[in-house]
Amino acid sequence: MRFPMYNRRSHVCIGTLIAALACAATANSQTTATGSVRGIVTDQQGAPVPGVLLSAVSPTVPGIQSATTDGTGTYRLAELLPGTYTITAELAGFARVVRTPVTVRAGLNLDVDIELRVGAIDEMVEVRQDTPLLETQHAGQSVNLSGDLLRALPLNERREWFGAFTLAPGVIVATFSGTNPLFYVHGSDSTANIVQIDGADMTPSALNSTMFVNLNTDAIDDIQIKTSGVDASAPLGLGGIVNIATASGTDRVAGSATLFVQPQRWNGSNNPGGTSSSVDQRQIDLSAGAPVVKGSVWAYAAYRYSDLVTGVSRTPAQLDALRGLVPGYTPLDTETRSHYWFAKASARLSNAHQLTAFYQSDVTPRRVADPTGVGVTQEETGGIGASARVSSVWSNRLTTRFGASYNDKRRDVAPPEVEAPLERVYQGTLLSGGRLSGNGLLVSRGAPFTAWTTEPNRKVTLSLDATVVVPGAVGDHQLQAGLYAQPILRMGLTSFNVNGGHVIEDVVLRRPGDYSAGVMPFHRQIVDGTSLLSSLLEGYDYAVYVQDAWRPTGRVTINAGVRVDRIAWSDRVFDVESVRSTQIGPRFGLNYAVTKDARNVARAHWVRVHDQPPAMAPSVGSTTLGFRDAYDLDLNGSFETEFATPATFALTRGRIIDPDLHQPFIQEWGTGFTRQFDGTLSIGVDLLRREFTDRPTLVDSNGIYDGGVFRGYRNVDFNEVYTVANNQWNAPVYTSLELSATKRTRTIQGIASYVRQWRHFDGTWQPNDPASFIQPSAFANDHGIGSTRGATSAATDANSLSGTHMTQRSTASAQWQDHTVRLGVTYTGPWQLLVASRYEYQSGAWSGPIVTRLAAPDLSFGPERLTLSNGRVVTNPLSTLIRFAYPTRGEHQLRTPDSHTWNVRVGRRFVWRRVGWEANLDVFNVTNHDADLSFQSGANQTYNPVFGLTTSRQLPRSAQAMIRATF
Repeated sequence: MRFPMYNRRSHVCIGTLIAALACAATANSQTTATGSVRGIVTDQQGAPVPGVLLSAVSPTVPGIQSATTDGTGTYRLAELLPGTYTITAELAGFARVVRTPVTVRAGLNLDVDIELRVGAIDEMVEVRQDTPLLETQHAGQSVNLSGDLLRALPLNERREWFGAFTLAPGVIVATFSGTNPLFYVHGSDSTANIVQIDGADMTPSALNSTMFVNLNTDAIDDIQIKTSGVDASAPLGLGGIVNIATASGTDRVAGSATLFVQPQRWNGSNNPGGTSSSVDQRQIDLSAGAPVVKGSVWAYAAYRYSDLVTGVSRTPAQLDALRGLVPGYTPLDTETRSHYWFAKASARLSNAHQLTAFYQSDVTPRRVADPTGVGVTQEETGGIGASARVSSVWSNRLTTRFGASYNDKRRDVAPPEVEAPLERVYQGTLLSGGRLSGNGLLVSRGAPFTAWTTEPNRKVTLSLDATVVVPGAVGDHQLQAGLYAQPILRMGLTSFNVNGGHVIEDVVLRRPGDYSAGVMPFHRQIVDGTSLLSSLLEGYDYAVYVQDAWRPTGRVTINAGVRVDRIAWSDRVFDVESVRSTQIGPRFGLNYAVTKDARNVARAHWVRVHDQPPAMAPSVGSTTLGFRDAYDLDLNGSFETEFATPATFALTRGRIIDPDLHQPFIQEWGTGFTRQFDGTLSIGVDLLRREFTDRPTLVDSNGIYDGGVFRGYRNVDFNEVYTVANNQWNAPVYTSLELSATKRTRTIQGIASYVRQWRHFDGTWQPNDPASFIQPSAFANDHGIGSTRGATSAATDANSLSGTHMTQRSTASAQWQDHTVRLGVTYTGPWQLLVASRYEYQSGAWSGPIVTRLAAPDLSFGPERLTLSNGRVVTNPLSTLIRFAYPTRGEHQLRTPDSHTWNVRVGRRFVWRRVGWEANLDVFNVTNHDADLSFQSGANQTYNPVFGLTTSRQLPRSAQAMIRATF
């Protein structure tokens, strides 16, 4: 399956970026894929030694990195790719010192001091001791996961890189049948994460998801996930800032080939009477690196082919309904067959300058099945990405980076396989506000959706960064300044309505519970048109930042910085600029090495971080086609009631966009302490608090509410007219306590964490929310509080009495889980036996507010329907029969079952015919635990037949064989 939009490869854009790079003077971007080592070289009396030559060599990294100590004996090896290095210190009159192993991680800054002793330079003193693994320069939280550990652990059946998220403290994982998991970092939405490859932004121009970035995990050397306290150089974003450091070719030809096999028959069942989320896959990973010109130019490439079929979890009741209402029904699975490509070139232009460039393609065709659906949604996600950068080490005190990148990641949906409306079959109906709605969804037949879509997304990022170390009267300063530009941000949506505009046909069983009696239609929606350019937005983000890491003593680092972004968006549908704002984000941090050996580190930070530019990219007006809702209220076969919603295509800017509209942000503070014990065991504790401030929202400016009574609309040609504004009335607040431990030796690698989180809303209802009139005292909520992002495309906070926008299946209540425990460990024993295990516990997710239903309308808020002066009949938004079932919307919420997942790997490494081999058997969900991971839609409604019912059962026990060859 291919879509036309992906056939173009945007050669012009990529060529422009490469030309821009060729004209650039110096080096790259923001959150970097490299690390650094710094320290002081002294003699045996403790005096600093200037002029010492230091070199760093790694078998997995091309070239040799070098530096020379200055007058204070200080050296700095910057721009080191992740790897295990040997550092050599040489000076005439002293014995040569070799320090090994020194493990460098992506984004990590290490202190390694060296002591010289008098002797001949041909003498060698080898120092073997644990690398100090603790960050000594920045105060934020981050976790590193090596590529080796990522590949050695049985994290998930599909071997995606984002399995790394499942080991990061502060991350909640939400998994639904047949779909990629969602990752929520410290209360932020799953779309708030930033993904970079080698420092290049591969996040889509629209809101992000991990499904937009895929590659062979052999291409990964290290992954760093920054989860809090990000510095001013990091791209805007409230979630995790992920940087994937990829492998490079070296002067030695090397490569690997891996085959994963998991037949359907190797899956068990943990859903008696229903269907399980089984996995049937064949996956091939190939990679190779080699010198192009030894000592100066290297190449690396990786490829993955995946043939994946994922079962969809269905309850016995859902299966009974499907079989009873769809003759000859056969359960459908989600199918993916994809090819992922990655190619990288590295070159040493001189002793001071290095060039790296990569190309990535991860178009993923998918046929997605739904638990209650008959058809499948055909979609393509991903796209292409390209990047180039130059890194320059001008001296021991000055480094620069310049980078350019492009990506067109998006999601396109193909036309449905059948020409029919989306037919939703319900157990019963509810009359409220003069409209009839379904109650208890059983089956979705016909088309699997109401419209198919295309997205014209693309993004260009340019960055220039310089770091200079300046000695001062009291300690030294590491000053960093940079320019960050995304001159091209383009996103949009074109939708095509199914079935000629007759998009919805809602029907109800003729006799409750009797599938053989047939159904009766009660609601139809007909759209006045078949296609619509829903949105087309072009924007930019130009930023400058400056920050200082001041070391007044060898143990204390004080960070202070600020980032200033100028963000603008233009609505090309109306050719009007919708947003232009300047965002100022200060950062402060303190890192204190409690002991001289930098193995006991305390830290604290306060930051203001703004959300990604797409989080506030509203259309100037509404581009909704007109539509008609027809109802058969008495179920006699005659659709006697009709509501007409006029097209809204040209609303003025002043009525839609608040002139002070700006990016939402978090205000965050955190503190923590980490100790590194012997044997590279590190244990830490962190406390974090975040307030999500000025989220985007829609506020109705057309409705008339007089004394709590709905009186109609000011402009009778429209219903609600929403102003896009920042939510000044309420803010979600997130707090967490985190314990973490890591260990890395030649035989054992591991990471473990426990997180306890709390959340609540501060503030009160926003204006025009029906609940602010009907149940104003019910605002308090400290369980499932829904999305922390807000929206400008739909009024997600409107009619909040339904509770729907806060329930798990609709938005982000899945992230609000009180307790998480995670453990991943590998052990390499005698005869190269390999044993690995991963365990995860997550407490159940909250349901969102529990709501009930009145027996009759409360006319004190006005009649159910009003006739406007132009003759149109409209529904009173306050005539809803729905009410919170308890005094507040947080009380007595339900929870899904606690989930446990235990995966185990047993294998062995050996050499045969000069090729390294590895054979493993993985068993997933060893205990065959059977927790449902989400609630069914409507499960928070006491009057709904599915009240309290759960769905999306975790994957059953399964086995997977893997064989890997390396050379």
